[in-house]
Amino acid sequence: MDSNPSDKDRNEVEGVIRAFFEAGKNKDLPSLPDFHAPFGIFSKFDENPPYTRQNSEEAFVYEQASFANISDYNYKIDDLRIDLLGDAAVATFYLTYGGMFVNDYSFEGSPVGSRVRVTMVLARTNKGWRIAHEHLSRFPDWSGPKVEKKD
Repeated sequence: MDSNPSDKDRNEVEGVIRAFFEAGKNKDLPSLPDFHAPFGIFSKFDENPPYTRQNSEEAFVYEQASFANISDYNYKIDDLRIDLLGDAAVATFYLTYGGMFVNDYSFEGSPVGSRVRVTMVLARTNKGWRIAHEHLSRFPDWSGPKVEKKD
């Protein structure tokens, strides 16, 4: 069964988003930049410091450090909405994540987790859909449970 282009594009955009978080979960850190638009176009506002707009290079450093230092990372994407605007897509969703932040120097860990609102703008490139901008903002009063680990 052939789906119409809009459904095909939405499925591809969703695939990129889910693959990005899976790459982080699986510690495939070298692949993280491949999910983003070409160097110089990507930007990000994160829920964690620094709260300034990050360019490609800064975002990659923080993303890799975050995924590298969290063990047992689990996440859940809720209420994913994808709006197509020609060669751009705006994806909004709620992300709940958790894991154990590991301090390699002290051999100690502490639980981390959050529920955030996420907006991702993706652009269609000659290599497929790529993330051009991310904006994450934490729910200030969230104190819910961590995401359960899936086997």
